[in-house]
Amino acid sequence: MSDRIPSSDFLQIIEDFLTFLEQAKTNPQTPPQLWEHLRTLETQLTAAEDKTLKLAKIIKVWCKEYQITFNPEELATIRANMITQGKKIRKPAEGERPENVYNKAFLLEKVQPPTNEPA
Repeated sequence: MSDRIPSSDFLQIIEDFLTFLEQAKTNPQTPPQLWEHLRTLETQLTAAEDKTLKLAKIIKVWCKEYQITFNPEELATIRANMITQGKKIRKPAEGERPENVYNKAFLLEKVQPPTNEPA
């Protein structure tokens, strides 16, 4: 059995994870331990090669380890709500290399705990 992730799947993993984080940052019921667990992910991402596929695999394994699952319908609703609020999760454009959008620096920035400062 192969450990390969099709490119559309690894981009979806990252998009779903980013959506999950956006919701967690604005949800007062997000357990504080999530941000502690994200430090583990931050360490793993920091040590990883800056390749989108490798970063997606790390995120996938981390989510599995911390029993974080994504409901596609719920995530679609969250993304729709984000759009109405003027927020958007950027995706690679047609023909754009995923590393230009979903790179290590970008993901490391996103796993930081929320601040109370205006964005």
